[in-house]
Amino acid sequence: MLCSFATAQQKNEEALVNKILQSFATQDDSAYAKLFPKFDELWKLAMNYNDTGIIDRRRIANIRSNPQQLQQFDPEYNKSIIRDFKFIHQKGIDSGLHWRDLLLARYELEKSSLPRELIGFEKIVPYRLQGYIFVQDLLTRKIFCISIKDVHGFNNQWFGGRIVNILEAESIEEYYDKLAKERKVLKDVLIAQLYAMMDTAGQAEDSAALAAVKVTTANNTLKMDVEEDDEKKHAASEVVDRKLYTGLFDNEIKMELYIRSLKGKCPQQVCGWDALYKFEDMDDYVILDVTKSADGKLVLTEEDMGVMEITIKGDKVSGEWSSFKDKTTVDVELTEKKEVKNRKLFMLDDILEGGMNFGDE
Repeated sequence: MLCSFATAQQKNEEALVNKILQSFATQDDSAYAKLFPKFDELWKLAMNYNDTGIIDRRRIANIRSNPQQLQQFDPEYNKSIIRDFKFIHQKGIDSGLHWRDLLLARYELEKSSLPRELIGFEKIVPYRLQGYIFVQDLLTRKIFCISIKDVHGFNNQWFGGRIVNILEAESIEEYYDKLAKERKVLKDVLIAQLYAMMDTAGQAEDSAALAAVKVTTANNTLKMDVEEDDEKKHAASEVVDRKLYTGLFDNEIKMELYIRSLKGKCPQQVCGWDALYKFEDMDDYVILDVTKSADGKLVLTEEDMGVMEITIKGDKVSGEWSSFKDKTTVDVELTEKKEVKNRKLFMLDDILEGGMNFGDE
């Protein structure tokens, strides 16, 4: 049972990774929970932070006014951290993995950025990483890839390391290829079970059948969305198309634009869009609000910065970006990138859905 523990911080990333694997080897969720920063510690850092800059004061004020945002990293408040631990442990066993006989092959951690609701968190936790741990099963010689996020470094110590999935894979590309197949299989299973329930419902009362369908759907959705936080598991819109465009902003700055077309309750095939973009001099992608104008253009707005109106014809995007501040406008010319790896698409989707921001591949 999870109780209140002192935090077991580690001196570097490698030590943290080894402690995580040790927790899985012994199936010790209490030891795993100790690796995460305590809310009280994070809150104390936020309250004691002092900076004379106006912008920095505004950013830290965002965290101080939303203490619940810090609670998500503490297993005592966020119970899904331990639920994921137990789920991944069992998934490894079901996949033929021997947790007690693993050799750390390598790990690849990279910078993660913050969603808007965590603005100011960087003032107290300067290092935020996510990535992958590769382990070899010494009994079967198979290589497995473990996906990890919320690795935090502050006060010369390392904390966290939330495990979100595990698949047999020797590279990141293979991991994402198998992740795509896994999600398709789980979706097919869910649909098949749903139809089976509906067939059975003809021989039972409607209310009882509906209750059974809801239970089946909830259980399978948990498995399908193991990489997603609880708030992302109830997305209402279905993605019907994904497009990644690359080109030039103001005829000289390299730019990426990612657009997803969404199906909804309207009679048309596409009822909405969401999007993000990134410029070559930016570390992170920026999420955009998307609407459609009366003349058929897509209007993409970056909060407090500017708006971009674009026209899409075939694989070409053209339009203008206008600054809110000084009303200047620049041209945008992009072309669809035809071959995009699954890893890239999953990363971009995670950013849009409030997850990790990987920046460049």
